[in-house]
This record gives sequence, structure tokens and C-alpha cells, in this order.
Amino acid sequence: MAFDQFLTAEKARPKKWLRITIIGSVSLHAGLLVVGAVYSFWHVDEISPPSVNVTFLSAAPAPPPPPPAAKKKQTIVKPRVVTEVVQPRPNQIVQPKEKPPPEPEEEDDGVEGGVEGGVHGGVVGSAGPAVEAPRMLPPNVAKGNLLIDPQSDTYRPKLPAALNRAGARLFAMVKVCVSNQGRVEKVDFLKGADPLVDQEIRTKVMTWKYKPYAIDGRPVPICFVMRLDMSAQ
Repeated sequence: MAFDQFLTAEKARPKKWLRITIIGSVSLHAGLLVVGAVYSFWHVDEISPPSVNVTFLSAAPAPPPPPPAAKKKQTIVKPRVVTEVVQPRPNQIVQPKEKPPPEPEEEDDGVEGGVEGGVHGGVVGSAGPAVEAPRMLPPNVAKGNLLIDPQSDTYRPKLPAALNRAGARLFAMVKVCVSNQGRVEKVDFLKGADPLVDQEIRTKVMTWKYKPYAIDGRPVPICFVMRLDMSAQ
């Protein structure tokens, strides 16, 4: 039994020293690492930034421009006018200057087709004065002198088949001139409705008849602007 204990004691000792050696080695290395880390933090070399020298080169300023040359005064020499005075001789007879005969006035032949003795600016074929300019009236005043029903089929412009579709609505602005007898003499478009229907509008409006508009009991020609609205039938 004593010999067995000796063998057991010999086997247990190496394990104990091996364990102590490993722990001491690990502790030593850990201590060295800590010392190295502390040393690296305390001994940090500062790197100084490089110095850069900048030299500014400037050119010499340009010389000032030369002063403007002085303007020379121009001397204007006025020409001398010498008037020669002719003294008449005592025995000399001065003949009066002859005046040229007056040119004959051209006769106004008038206007071709005019009447002899007519008024200048009158109407050809008439010896009376020129036609009186029409008076501009508001549309509602001219509408009150209308003698026909513009909504009837005879006087109302009709849309062509190409424009006569559901929901189609067109309008035109026209200037109508009426004579002193109540007849429509001219229809001018200020805004056409459509090229397909403008001629139909002019043809129908030319057939309208108005009551002569009178000023101080005298009928005068008139003009007015009106709007025509058309819709599909």
C-alpha cells in the first residue's frame, strides 16, 4: 500500500506544476500586453503639419493713358460779299422789264360720265351733292326698325349639312348698312362663323327690310353691328 501511494503522488505532482506554469505564462503575457498598450498611449509622436509658403506675384500697374489732345480752334473766315453798285448814266434810259404772259389755266374736264355743271365730288350721273355718310346706330335701335321676322325660314341663315349636327352652335359678327329707303346695301363680316356658312349669312341678310330711319323728318342711311347666333336644327 505504501508503494501505491508513492506512485499516485508522483503522478499528481506534474499536473499541479503544469497548471501553475500555464497560469503564470498567461498572466505574464497579459501583463506585457497591458504595459505595451499603456506605453503606446503615453508615448504618441505628434506629427507637425507641413508648412506651405505662398508667394503672390503682382505685375506693375499699367501706366495712365495719355491726356487727350487739345482741340484746335477752327477759325471760320466769312467770305466778303462785294456788292457792285451800278450808277445810272444821266442820259441813259432805263427800259422797264417785260413780264412774261400768264399761262392759260387748264380746264377741268371733270369726271368721265359726269353731268356738265355738276358739283365737284358728287355722284356720277347726278348733278346733286355727294351721297350722305351713313349714321352708326346701336343694334337695338336698328332692330326696332326691322320689318321682317329674322327667325322665319325665308330670312334665317341655314347651316349646311356638314355643320348641321347635334349640339353645333355658331355665331358671326356683321356690320350691316341700310340705305335711306330701308334696303340692305352692304354686309361686312367682323367675325365670320365658318367659311361654309358665311356666304349664306350674307345672302339672307341682304334680303332683310327696314323702316327708313329719319332725323328731323328726313330719312338717312344707317349702319350698325349685330351678332347672329345659329344652332343645328
